[in-house]
Amino acid sequence: MTLFSRLAIFGCFFTFCVQTFAWDNHTLISRALLESMPEVRDAAPVKVESLQSFLLANEEALATHLQNDEAWMQENLWNYQPRPQDLAFAATGNEKDVVMRFKRAIRINPEARLGLYAQLPPSYRLDNMVPITLKEVSVFNDLAHMNPDEFMRLQPGQTIAPLHVAVSANDEPDHGLDIGLFTDSGTAYGKEYGFGEQAFGNPNLEYGTQAPFHMAFYHESPVLYALGGFLKRTYPEMRIYQYQSLARFAFAQGHDYWGWRFMGLGLHYIGDFSNPYHVTPVPGNSTLSTLWVGLLNLLGLPDAQKEATQLVSNRHTVLEEFQSQLMTLQLQEGNHEHETLKSLAVEYPVNQYRHTDPVNLFSKVSADKADHVHHVLADTIPHAYVMDVNVEYTDLDATDELLDTVKLESGDAGFNQLTNTVSDLLADFSRHGSAYVQHILQAK
Repeated sequence: MTLFSRLAIFGCFFTFCVQTFAWDNHTLISRALLESMPEVRDAAPVKVESLQSFLLANEEALATHLQNDEAWMQENLWNYQPRPQDLAFAATGNEKDVVMRFKRAIRINPEARLGLYAQLPPSYRLDNMVPITLKEVSVFNDLAHMNPDEFMRLQPGQTIAPLHVAVSANDEPDHGLDIGLFTDSGTAYGKEYGFGEQAFGNPNLEYGTQAPFHMAFYHESPVLYALGGFLKRTYPEMRIYQYQSLARFAFAQGHDYWGWRFMGLGLHYIGDFSNPYHVTPVPGNSTLSTLWVGLLNLLGLPDAQKEATQLVSNRHTVLEEFQSQLMTLQLQEGNHEHETLKSLAVEYPVNQYRHTDPVNLFSKVSADKADHVHHVLADTIPHAYVMDVNVEYTDLDATDELLDTVKLESGDAGFNQLTNTVSDLLADFSRHGSAYVQHILQAK
């Protein structure tokens, strides 16, 4: 394997993976899923508890639990980078740094907020709701994509429906939990965490360093793996296991608020896997095409790479926008029988969850649909939005009218085709996410 070959592949993939939000707002899809599950929807209210309180109450048991998890992940996960021993969680009794010790032990952003809040759609209201600032929820400076009216402060001891806890947590990983974790991220903790250099994604974007934790290429050609072993350095599988294990631990210890919250955190990454743009870098491109683009870039001809990157970004964004706008419209109109919402309703009995499912099943199902999704977008979306390399979709003054534009461009048949495609992806999330949820609830 030559350095030439490695750099060709690296140059291509590094910038292809520029967008790391799988769905525009994870609460949209997780609420529809979890509301359809009686074991979640009808669960008894739980008392809100700070993370510090939870950790101090279970410090010794948690230290053992996390050490066992570390040993298990080293033995069983597809590509796991061992946690440095000096980050291991220890029971010290020090309440001042217990939260920080925990964040470092599970290797998330030490600045992650993990505060007490609920993220609720406008149709939901809790008693005595008090707003919380977005800066108390997210680490990012650009918060334009967040609606401050959705976020409400919770207080320790307050009771809340588990549904709200899990749904709110489901969007939380996109608020900065996985930011800056690599040695070249420019953070002190990135140099300590043991993940090495960032394998792919755009570190120049505020959210770009989370890419290897929200995207995973488990099913690429052996040729790509042979030339670019860095493609295996992906960590959604680790997060899914960590949070489901912590959820089961919290439930077993009688701390149900954190059981539901950890469940919601892990469910986020399963939602990511239902979007093909998170499990394959260039839907619609063959292996040869991908290699060729990288080779041209290395030879000093970067246009092909820039064009491919632009197209992937636009298509990814359009797919998310269509899903978000369509579901939001149906909810505003009270149309809970719409195809997108019904596709998220869980069909019983639920499949049994296996720890190998995120790699062998969840991501595989989505990867197998990637080319189909690409072709549907090409057939139903205006050419300029998804096929013109000179267009940046987010710069167009047309995003708010996307639904009307699709109907005008491709008629009812095309609109329905794209709706069916999105609904099919959401149905995958329903099947896979419900298995994950039931697996966790077995610990209650």
